[in-house]
Amino acid sequence: MTWKNKLCLLLCMIIAGLSMLPAAASASSSDLTKVTVAVKIEKPDYFWQYPFLGKQLTGVTITSFGKTFSIPAMTDADTLEIDVPRGYHARLNIQLQHDDIILQTLSYVSKRRVSPNNANFTIVLKAPEPQSISFSSADFESSRP
Repeated sequence: MTWKNKLCLLLCMIIAGLSMLPAAASASSSDLTKVTVAVKIEKPDYFWQYPFLGKQLTGVTITSFGKTFSIPAMTDADTLEIDVPRGYHARLNIQLQHDDIILQTLSYVSKRRVSPNNANFTIVLKAPEPQSISFSSADFESSRP
C-alpha cells in the first residue's frame, strides 16, 4: 500500500467515525439534563498558598460543554450548573492559574452517564500534604537521636 492509499484510508476511517458521533449542539432542551457539580476545596488557606509548579494559584477555571466558571483565590467551595445531553458523560477541563498564566490543565470525565437520577457530582481540590525531607547517603546510615 502506498502512502497515498494509507492516508486516504485513514481519512475515510476518521470521517466515518466522526459521522457516528451524535451532535451535542443539535440536542433539544428536552434532551438536556441540568448537572450540578459541587466544587470543594480542602483546607482552602493551605490550598491557595501552596506553590503549584512553583507558583501560588490566583484562580481555577473550569470549562464544560461551552460554559466557563472561574473560582477566585481564597474560595472554599462553589457550585456549577451545566446542561449536558442525556446519556453523555460529564466532561470537565480544570485550569490551575497564576495571574494570566495557565500552570496546568486537567481533564476529567464522569464515570457514569448523565441521567435525571445521576445529575449531581462532587469534586474536591486539595494540595499535597507536606512531606519530610528525604536524605540518602552511601556513607551514612539511619540512627535514633
